[in-house]
Amino acid sequence: MIWPEPVERIASFLRDSQAQGRIEELPPGVDTPPGPAARAAGFECDGRMLVALVPADRAIEQSRLARSCGCSNLRPAASPPFPFQGARVIAERSLLALATVWLEAGSPRHVVGLPPDQLLRLTRAETGLFLVQDQAGDSEDRVPG
Repeated sequence: MIWPEPVERIASFLRDSQAQGRIEELPPGVDTPPGPAARAAGFECDGRMLVALVPADRAIEQSRLARSCGCSNLRPAASPPFPFQGARVIAERSLLALATVWLEAGSPRHVVGLPPDQLLRLTRAETGLFLVQDQAGDSEDRVPG
């Protein structure tokens, strides 16, 4: 299959990394991946790029993220494309319970599915807890982060 250039760049990276994942093109009219989706939220952390990987439908509590990463100044920024080269990557621990995590792969029409251990390896991600919590201690999805 011939992919658009940004998607092929990711496919090549996966092949070179011997990753156990796959890239899929979403069918026309479909805008959700075939499984649990994650999103990459970009931040500037004390002048360095930080990417937080979180469930797509959950909100980030920026103060928790800042504490988790030791940032005194955390502000939203554009995220570099997967695999987030040049950025520190931190994955929300709840993603580790999933069989496959789906992320955008080079275009809104393409997604990459990876087991969590492969996602952590390929992005050199650390893990942390930084989702918005409700009063019962459960994460909720009130405000996208």
